[in-house]
Amino acid sequence: MKSLFKTMLLGATAVVGLTFAAQAENLVLVNADAINSPVDLMNKHFAELVEERSNGEIDVNYITGTQLGTPPQVMDQLSAGSLDAFGTAGSWLSSVAPDTQILTWGFTFRDAEHVFNFFQSDLFDGLTRDMIETNRIRPLSAGPTEPRIVFLTEELDETGDFSGRKMRIPQIPAYLRLWGAIGAQPTQVAWGEVFLAMKTGIVDGAEGPPSAAISQRFHEAAPNVYMTNHVWATSTIMINEDKFQSFSSEHQDLLTKAAEDSSKWVYNYSTERRESVLDEMRKGGAIIREIDATPLREAALSAVESVEAEGLWHEGLYELVQQQ
Repeated sequence: MKSLFKTMLLGATAVVGLTFAAQAENLVLVNADAINSPVDLMNKHFAELVEERSNGEIDVNYITGTQLGTPPQVMDQLSAGSLDAFGTAGSWLSSVAPDTQILTWGFTFRDAEHVFNFFQSDLFDGLTRDMIETNRIRPLSAGPTEPRIVFLTEELDETGDFSGRKMRIPQIPAYLRLWGAIGAQPTQVAWGEVFLAMKTGIVDGAEGPPSAAISQRFHEAAPNVYMTNHVWATSTIMINEDKFQSFSSEHQDLLTKAAEDSSKWVYNYSTERRESVLDEMRKGGAIIREIDATPLREAALSAVESVEAEGLWHEGLYELVQQQ
């Protein structure tokens, strides 16, 4: 009798286990950056936190690499609900929240704390409200990673003048206007094609965060590296709004907190790794140079009024960001 009771108990336990397993919610998380880039590692960290903190109640299916297309293409899929979540550079928020183009304007933020304060502000919530309601994309978190620097195939002259240099930019209007204001010739090239573009002379240079650029071997194609620190690179983790609302309030809080912790994690990771990355570039033949960025800063500031008048972002937004 005891044996029969034990068998029935084990069977009941197995059924309960299968029931809980069947109730696990699935979250499809996508990357559109290079494997082992900071953003890729942030996404992996987020996935691990979600599964661990939910005790397996949320199963994260992480699709890494660039299998599903460029960031704008992935954003379209996220909006349509054909995938659930997307971890990427914060600059891509601008494709659905145009005012966030200010993130990619030169010398807008004083330091990492200023960037974090902006992302945690009511101002940022207001800038992204329409993307939640209209595009069905909710930013779970965002934060800084590290300042972006410049990679050039040929050395600048002593004035640091970028006039005539063909600079690679992503498909973001603010980058087009910024590098035009600096005097360069902005040229759109996909991130994964930049190395070849510099090698073949399609562009004379590119810019980006060191920890991401090294995975694309920018310094090998363009060994003249300038510490312009002109824009803070950022990261964000977004989720389809309908998918987010399908979770319980407890799981919504869990996802939000895991994303926030992952944004802080990737900032710390990028900061700690920055010097070793620069050393690695030096070993690969790059010449790392400091540069007086005052002329670049002045050019960017002088163009703010005109780009606001053109509607790149709402008039007065630059000044509001300075107050955060």
